Amino acid sequence: MASSDISESPLQRGRALLQAGQIAQAESCFREALRTQPHAPELHATLGAIIAALGRPADALPSFLTALKLRPDSADAHGNLGNALRELGRMPEAEHHLRVALRLRPSYPEAYGNLGRLLLTMGQAAEAATHFSTALRDRPRDALLLTGLGAALRAVGRLREAETAARQAAHLAPTLSEAHIELGNVLYELGRAEEAKDAFQAALERNPQSLLALLGLGVVSTVLGAFDEAEAALRAALARQPDFQEAYNALGDLLRNRGRLADAEAALREALRLRPDDPDAQVNLAFTLLQAGRFAEGWRAHEHRFRARAWRGHKADFAAPRWSGEALAGRRLLLHAEQGLGDAIQFCRYLPCIEPGARMVLRVPAPLVRLLATSFPTLQVIADDAPLPAFDLECPLLSLPRVLGHDAPAAPYLAADPDQVRVWRSWLDQLPGRRVGLVWSGNPRNVADKRRSIALAALRPLGDVADISFVSLQHGPAAPDEPPSGLTLHRRSADLTDFADTAALVSALDLIIGVDTAVIHLAGALGRPVWLLNRADTCWRWRAQAGTSALYPTLREFRQETAGNWTAVIAAARDALATWSISAPREIRAADRPAAH
Repeated sequence: MASSDISESPLQRGRALLQAGQIAQAESCFREALRTQPHAPELHATLGAIIAALGRPADALPSFLTALKLRPDSADAHGNLGNALRELGRMPEAEHHLRVALRLRPSYPEAYGNLGRLLLTMGQAAEAATHFSTALRDRPRDALLLTGLGAALRAVGRLREAETAARQAAHLAPTLSEAHIELGNVLYELGRAEEAKDAFQAALERNPQSLLALLGLGVVSTVLGAFDEAEAALRAALARQPDFQEAYNALGDLLRNRGRLADAEAALREALRLRPDDPDAQVNLAFTLLQAGRFAEGWRAHEHRFRARAWRGHKADFAAPRWSGEALAGRRLLLHAEQGLGDAIQFCRYLPCIEPGARMVLRVPAPLVRLLATSFPTLQVIADDAPLPAFDLECPLLSLPRVLGHDAPAAPYLAADPDQVRVWRSWLDQLPGRRVGLVWSGNPRNVADKRRSIALAALRPLGDVADISFVSLQHGPAAPDEPPSGLTLHRRSADLTDFADTAALVSALDLIIGVDTAVIHLAGALGRPVWLLNRADTCWRWRAQAGTSALYPTLREFRQETAGNWTAVIAAARDALATWSISAPREIRAADRPAAH
């Protein structure tokens, strides 16, 4: 045969087209070649790969299967068939063929990468990370592999390493939107929402049609309080894909934060119609129902929380069965905190509702042990890092409203140590005027912290009120913040070693003012006068019994009318403080009241 005939053969034309990146044109050439060479397994395998690359994995299956019938030990055919099955959602079959491919060819980076993607989808992130790392030994500059590694590391909580992998992917392939999306995901989980927003916007610049970039932008914009931008992004995603379940879930959470509870419920019901067993949508629905005051239904939905992404790190596995409210009949019950300090303070109010004489152990974060042991002297209270005693049943504190019913004793239900209160009072008596405690910042790891916390400098207008001595109640990283000129702040932070110390100081003060934090819950639970400086999208917890006034009768709320506008809130608190400092009667100090048990 002449060389000119060879150069014009369908097979040669097909290979030349593939080399030139003209995949669609190559398909017909390989089909023509197979008419004359129907028993060539490599041609069937190549045609299958072409069809799969054109986005038709189902059409590619017959070619891969024929290739394997002709050559059962073809690693390429097994690997490509496995990847096509993965794209079709046929996960067990896909896993089988990818693992066979790797047995046949241990150095096969494409198969390692595709097996990593499959295992990541199946929730086996640790093994997925291993396979991505193996593939990267041969292809260390492959941005798609690095992106997959970042996603796997993020899923197992290795966030710093995940960030490194995602940043490297974005650096190596600046136009790859998937790399920027993964970087946004890991930055979001690291609590760096502003940087995450930049990453999602970068992904959209590369691919304006990316649904995942729009979803990420909607989620982080919600966290940052940019609600208009968040809603626009999520609705754009739904316009492009009307059955985008994750976008309905995120939209429902956003609309709840905007106070549009009926619209939020409708979006979350649609998310659950599309994916009935989605725990994240169930939990967002629970928050919406609780915020609307529909407690019985809300607490039932709230039981899905331990399967939701945000709670996986909070779940403690106990061998004992969950208590559902039945008579304890001499069995010992373990009650345990599961989330923040404020939640433990709020929901321990249900403890007196459990049957009298029940044998119970209360497991809480160490800073709460001394306070709760003083307040509930018949309970055994232990720290969450202490050895567990024997017990027969277990129940999380936030499940008690569902188990017992949402009505619970009104505050005060906590009590400070009277001797400690007297010690604090002796110090406070040296300060002029009325003594007002301040707390301005919450836990920075809380997803809503940027919306609920403020800078200490923002409280400067309170310093305009005469005859007030301000005392710091701030815990955590913001405790050393320097006050602005015009606001004198007294502090003894080194003496506030746990919440028993804080409770004693709170009980000796005349008033407590602060943002949504555990200290505000503490003041309410102690029955002290407390003013909440609240964000516009108030947390559902302030309705968790039957409204703010029933939750803590001594609490007064100053809420933003528009998201992010603290100026008006603090001005209103300043004016109220000026009136209170003149006209309010002196409070009966906590140490002079009988302790509440």
